[in-house]
Amino acid sequence: MPAMTFVAPLLPGKEEEWRRFVQEVEERLHEYEQLRQRLGIRNESVWLARTKMGETVIAYLEVEAPEWLAPALASSEVPFDVWVKERLLEFHGHAFVHVPRRAVAELIFAYLQVSESRPLRRFGEGPSPSVRDRNGN
Repeated sequence: MPAMTFVAPLLPGKEEEWRRFVQEVEERLHEYEQLRQRLGIRNESVWLARTKMGETVIAYLEVEAPEWLAPALASSEVPFDVWVKERLLEFHGHAFVHVPRRAVAELIFAYLQVSESRPLRRFGEGPSPSVRDRNGN
């Protein structure tokens, strides 16, 4: 399946509000799942990276038709979609950058351990185990 990677710097001072937005999306999961279905998104992962330039959101999406994703979201008038677009502009301004349309990412390696002792984490649940320091914190 084709994939896209979006990189979007957060505007200064927006990290906590962005985290609350992610929590609200989780609370409205049914609507979010409908948006994903309309856009043809199969899988996604979202990271928050701390860089010298500030906080940056990185999103990896596996999507049926990458070239159709942005125009479909931009033209949608579904209330939830409009809300998501407005919030994304609020957090990222017009600095939302992504890989060129013709560039398609190929997932080479992924490892997800799903068990009762270590369940797969949903986005917005804090740092992933790979972000922990040497002491496990």
